[in-house]
Amino acid sequence: MKLKRLFTAPLSEALRGVIHDKRDRETTLEELEEALILGDVSVSLTQALLKAAEKRTGYPFEADAFIRALRDELSVLLAGDGGAPDLPPGKQVILLVGVNGCGKTTTAAKIAGYWSGRGRRVLLGAADTFRAAGGSQLALWGERLDLPVVSGERGADPGSVVHNSLTSLVNRDFDLLVVDTAGRVQTRTGLMQELGKLTRIVRGFLPDQPGAVWLVVDATMGQNTLDQARKFTEFSGVNGIVLTKMDGTARGGAVLNILREMQVPVVFAGTGESAEDLEPFSTAAFIDALLPLES
Repeated sequence: MKLKRLFTAPLSEALRGVIHDKRDRETTLEELEEALILGDVSVSLTQALLKAAEKRTGYPFEADAFIRALRDELSVLLAGDGGAPDLPPGKQVILLVGVNGCGKTTTAAKIAGYWSGRGRRVLLGAADTFRAAGGSQLALWGERLDLPVVSGERGADPGSVVHNSLTSLVNRDFDLLVVDTAGRVQTRTGLMQELGKLTRIVRGFLPDQPGAVWLVVDATMGQNTLDQARKFTEFSGVNGIVLTKMDGTARGGAVLNILREMQVPVVFAGTGESAEDLEPFSTAAFIDALLPLES
């Protein structure tokens, strides 16, 4: 599992360095706080973790015990292990949303390939009609994965693409539609509200769908990811998160903030560029990668 080997310089290394310096309590706590915040952990979560860890271990800190206390506390705070849900039988729709450049198109293809490999009959909908290469990029993925793609001309109404995709889903031998939508800026209310229109189109065909509205988040973006998640949840009913670019300069603290504050499970993590570089997210594996114990 790539997730367990995610960070070349895990957060525990910085924390161990502070503890081994054996300074006074206040200085140690200040430097531990700085190390966590530099790792993109929010101030409120940092303070909660340090308070809980000190309560568990007492001072002076011993590095292994302190790291173990942090891991235990995160396991409590981040209840639920995430991971890909079991898709129920029958026709299902997964709608992917997110800001520009977060990797939605590649993620749509990877998710389609993941479920196709598990026996689902998958159709891709290229509803990103604003970006010049949106439809063609997904079409190339479709050829590579041997999966059909419904697309439209650049500038076409994305609702028409969703409508045509649903017509194929309902009337042909498909049981899963994965829709790639155009990138939204979370501060643009009009664009965000258009996502509601797409959802209404889906419900016109299948009243209980979309079963999954997943926010695709670039894990390299730091604390801005939390602002994205809040806004998209407000407008589009997000019920899952897919983290992309976890193989890059991913900031683990931002992921912790989302897991703690959004109460929305992370379902998948993208760990590379190939179709196989997508795995169900595991909170336990993520904590192992962020705060590994010394072997």
